[in-house]
Amino acid sequence: MPRDLYSCAVIGGGPGGLGPLLWAAQHGHLEHWLDQGVALVERSGRLGGTLGRYGINSDSLGGSYLECLEAPGWPKAFHYLREEPTTLEMERYRTTFPPLPLVDRYMTKVGAAMAGLFPRHPASALHLHTTAQSVQLQDDGTVAIVLTGDRGRPRELRARSAVVALGGRQHWQDEIAMPGLTFAQCAMRHVLPSNELLGHQGLRDADRIMREADGRQIVLLGGSHSAYAAAWALLQLPAAAKLAEGQVVILQRRPPRVFYPDRAAAVADSYEVDPGDICIRTQRVNRMGGLRGHGRDIWRQITRRPGVSPESRIVVLDLHQLPATELRKTIEDAALVVPCLGYRSATLPILDPKGRRLVLNADRNGDAVDGQCRLLLSDGTPLPNLFGIGLGTGFRPTQGMGCEPNFSGQANSLWLYQNDIGAVIYHAVQAMLGETKAAA
Repeated sequence: MPRDLYSCAVIGGGPGGLGPLLWAAQHGHLEHWLDQGVALVERSGRLGGTLGRYGINSDSLGGSYLECLEAPGWPKAFHYLREEPTTLEMERYRTTFPPLPLVDRYMTKVGAAMAGLFPRHPASALHLHTTAQSVQLQDDGTVAIVLTGDRGRPRELRARSAVVALGGRQHWQDEIAMPGLTFAQCAMRHVLPSNELLGHQGLRDADRIMREADGRQIVLLGGSHSAYAAAWALLQLPAAAKLAEGQVVILQRRPPRVFYPDRAAAVADSYEVDPGDICIRTQRVNRMGGLRGHGRDIWRQITRRPGVSPESRIVVLDLHQLPATELRKTIEDAALVVPCLGYRSATLPILDPKGRRLVLNADRNGDAVDGQCRLLLSDGTPLPNLFGIGLGTGFRPTQGMGCEPNFSGQANSLWLYQNDIGAVIYHAVQAMLGETKAAA
C-alpha cells in the first residue's frame, strides 16, 4: 500500500510533470526516488500530455525528444522504448521538426513506460482520472492536496513537497494594445487564440473564415514563435490560395530573434548577429529565444532571405507605429484575429494552514516561479516546498543552461524540462527531504 506521506506529489502528467522524473531516469535516480514515495496525479487516463491536438510540427528537433533514451543511466525497464515503432518513426525526424501528433504518440509511449514502473514501487502511487482541487500548506511543513476522481468524492493526499505542472493559459484579453486600450476592448468578428487556431478544429474554422473573408484581413497579434507558426499554418490551408497581397497582417511590438546553428549560418542568411545573441555553451545563435521550424521558415520568406521564394500575402507592421484609431480599425475590421501573446502558468488554489487562499504571482499575470522553480506569491515571496514547471511559468534560464546572454524571456522547452529545469526541481526536492530527515 502507498505510504501516508509522500516525498513529493507531481500534479500533472504532461511533458512538464514528467520532466523531473525523466531527468532522474537519465541519471539513474528514478527508482530510488520512487522508493522514497512519489504521487503522480493526472486528470486524464494517460501520461504524456496532449500535443496531438495540434495540427502543426514541433519547433524542436526530433533528436531533442530522443536524447533521453540514449542516456547511460536510462533504466533497463525502459530500454524497449529504443526499438518501439513510434521511436523508430521519430528517428526519421532526428535532424528535422516532427509533426506534433507523432510527438504525442511518442510521449504517450514514454508516459506508459513511466506508468508501468509505479506498481513495482509500492511507496509511490499513480492517480489517473484524478484532479487536484487545491493545495494547503501545513504547520508541520508538509502539504495537503485535495483530489477528486471520476466519482467526485474528495480525498486528501499528503506530501513533503509538490510540483505543479498544469500547463499554460492564454491571457490575451488583458494585454494592453497601447495606453488606454486593451485588445479585449476591440470589437472583433472572429477570434481564435493561437492555442485554439493551431488545433485541428481551429485550422478547419480558420479555413472557413478565410474562405468567406471577402478581402478582409487576417490579423495576428504578437511577434512570438506562435505568431509566425500560426502564419505558416494559415498559408497551408486550402483557402489561403485566394489570399491577396498583404491580407495576412502580423502586428508585433519588436522584430523576432531567429535561431541559427552558428554565426556563420546567420551571416550567410544576411542576419545581423550581436555577440550577446550567441550561446556560450553551444555557440548557437539565439538558441533559447529564436524562431525555429516553420515559424522560422515563413519569417525567411517574409523578409526575403537568400534562396527562398518571397511571401507577399503576409505583411509585418510595428504596432507602436500605428495611431490608436488605425490600430483599432485594423483589428475590428479583420475577418479573423489571432492573439499570439504568450501564456501564463495555469494554477490551482494554494491555501495557508488556516485555509485562506494565497495570492500567487501567476494569478496577477506575473512570473509563476523564481530561479529555483519555487512558486511565487504576489509579493515575490517563494514557497519553499511548492515548485512549478511547464508552459508559461516564467522560468528564466541561466547562461550555464545554454541561454544566450541577450535572452530575457521565459523558457518553454521539453528538452529543458527533461534536463536543466528537471534537475533543479529534483535536487530541490531531495534537499528538502534531507533537511526534513535531519530535523527529525
